[in-house]
Amino acid sequence: METSLLIRQLTEQPLIRDLPVDAAQAVLALRYCILCRRSERDPMPELERRWGNILAARRFRLVVEAIGHSWPDPFAVAPPCCPSASFDESLLAAMIGAAGRHDRARFDVLTAEMLGGDARAMIFAALENFLRARAPGRV
Repeated sequence: METSLLIRQLTEQPLIRDLPVDAAQAVLALRYCILCRRSERDPMPELERRWGNILAARRFRLVVEAIGHSWPDPFAVAPPCCPSASFDESLLAAMIGAAGRHDRARFDVLTAEMLGGDARAMIFAALENFLRARAPGRV
């Protein structure tokens, strides 16, 4: 494989529009939460509107807090208008996919190098709870 092609493949960032819907929505909501934190605004009204219910909004906020508490470095979030996902946002999208499939083994493979067991358990549970609140008729 040509070196430049390999480098491009390793550094390529996916477009938000190419992510699964749940993952794309979560990445955009996370960006919004970060903006709100910087401007000292409450993100809950917009999260409730985005997710359609207060329980999902609260559970997403817990996901954000769990990530903020556990991530070893500042979570890299792209600007709201950026069509590409940052590497951390791409990882979040994959984590949401694993949690949505209840695939803890895949989740651990994605995060084991940077998160300890307790942090992985906390974030996985928060993601599952959030996704359950989003599903119609399930809580």
